[in-house]
Amino acid sequence: MRASFLLAIGIVTTGLGQACAQEPPRAAEGRGLLPKPAAMPTTLEGTPPPHPFLPDPSGGFSRTIFETDEDPNFKIVIRDFSFPPDRQPHTITIPSAAFMHFLTEPGEVRIARQPLPLHTGVRTAVPAGAPIEVINNGEQHVVMRALIVEAK
Repeated sequence: MRASFLLAIGIVTTGLGQACAQEPPRAAEGRGLLPKPAAMPTTLEGTPPPHPFLPDPSGGFSRTIFETDEDPNFKIVIRDFSFPPDRQPHTITIPSAAFMHFLTEPGEVRIARQPLPLHTGVRTAVPAGAPIEVINNGEQHVVMRALIVEAK
């Protein structure tokens, strides 16, 4: 009986070892959790531009970091906004709900006209259509990242 018990344990552990050694199948390139990264825009010489932010209607700058609409129900966009140290109000409005993450010291921030005491690294939810006003009183650009989920 002891020999059969040891044989059974050996078979089970051998089977577990083989199951653990096999890697799960990988998704094809461009499929799975994240799509392939977008190509960085280049200059005429073929080199990436020195600053990938583009002028924004708010008077600041913005760039899209990630965007996908593979799901039939919603679209996800991760967008960075940068505001110069000009002590002027810059207002953006995002048409759908978002989470804002402040990558630098935010200066003065008002969401839906309500002042918020925020600092670097803080995240806050923003309701759909709420105006976000940023006044940069510092010496460096204020950068905030928005995770935007748009219903289709």
